[in-house]
Amino acid sequence: MHIGIVYFSHTGFTEEFVNRIANGLIKERYHVEIIRLKTNIEVTGPFQSFKILEEPDCSKFDYVLFGGPVWAFSICPVVIEGIKISKGLSGKGVILFVTMGFPFKFMGGTRAINQMSEQVRKMGANVVSQIIIPRLFHDSNALMDKAINEIKGLLKVT
Repeated sequence: MHIGIVYFSHTGFTEEFVNRIANGLIKERYHVEIIRLKTNIEVTGPFQSFKILEEPDCSKFDYVLFGGPVWAFSICPVVIEGIKISKGLSGKGVILFVTMGFPFKFMGGTRAINQMSEQVRKMGANVVSQIIIPRLFHDSNALMDKAINEIKGLLKVT
């Protein structure tokens, strides 16, 4: 099974999670391709004008994971734009994930996931799972491990 992970990371925390997901899936013998969303400028906040340099082609994947950080109680705008310009999403199973600094999911995580879900559905894809990884006051490593096991379980079902 061919899995695509499309993400944006500014501080490296989301990228760490992406690498852990990829390593976990590779150990289970999945073919994993990571696509980091790159922009024409360094995007450091939610209100910047930017352009994504390469449109993700999701047509070759059996499942697609989209993820990024929560900024200002919303998903990072690079991720939403990345979903909007992705090719070949229609009919795909999609797993969404966000990382966030605040300790409670309702402090931006839930809203960010909902924003991503809405855009993914507009593209004709099906949301299979939604994952929120908060940092403050949490064992984020344990949360990441739990999420990776959830992802592996979802993929084994199909």
